[in-house]
Amino acid sequence: MNSDVVLKIGTWNVQYGRGAEKNAIRLGLLLAAEADVWVLTETHSDLDLSPGYTSFTTTARNSPSHGGRWTSIWTRWPIVERIETRDPTRTLAIHLDVAGCSVIVYGTVLPWLNDAGPSRKATGWTEFARVTLLQGEEWARLRIEHPDAVVIVAGDLNQNLGGPHHYGTNSGRALLRTQLARADLLCLTDADRMIPGTFARPPIDHVCVGVPAGSTLTSEVVTGWEGGQGDTRLSDHSAAVAEMRLSESTRG
Repeated sequence: MNSDVVLKIGTWNVQYGRGAEKNAIRLGLLLAAEADVWVLTETHSDLDLSPGYTSFTTTARNSPSHGGRWTSIWTRWPIVERIETRDPTRTLAIHLDVAGCSVIVYGTVLPWLNDAGPSRKATGWTEFARVTLLQGEEWARLRIEHPDAVVIVAGDLNQNLGGPHHYGTNSGRALLRTQLARADLLCLTDADRMIPGTFARPPIDHVCVGVPAGSTLTSEVVTGWEGGQGDTRLSDHSAAVAEMRLSESTRG
């Protein structure tokens, strides 16, 4: 048996997981993907992956239905600890033990067009710029404070990266790429890294990863689906699952 560690992580904005019938379909898709970790955004307490997974969620927020959360992380690997983040409503981070490999998963939703922010006065992409800079600092800090860990940032980043324009702006994409590079994070869901035609439109839900110096990583997006399934609309976002193979040198 290969001594490398293999981790499958997926992310999907489920548009607040409304409707029992739709949630049954969502749950079937999520479980069939057999990801080790799911970062779900714009999610709901009704969309429950237990008992096969355990979870942490961000604090409750005003959503279209009671029980809404911006972000939840569901994992089949043991949780070592929850790591405090600057914005507990929008983000959360957990430390996992993946077969002896230290893995930090940071789940987030970055602001969208005309997100008014806490001031309720922000317009355009100004809140995206403000929050992306703050989160970029946090991603870089996690890399520094956990030098022997694999650090994964995943969730709804609200910009497509690579491929034809779908959502966001040139300046927004440049800012996001700068902050990912600052933390030495590689975006696995950059459309230019994936097989053409994987998605009808380049995704804005992303999985990004950074590994310790001197270690090796091979990865690919192994599955995904559109938010529309036949005549049923489950979300306005597509889902993606990336598989990472971590070398023996990443073990802590």
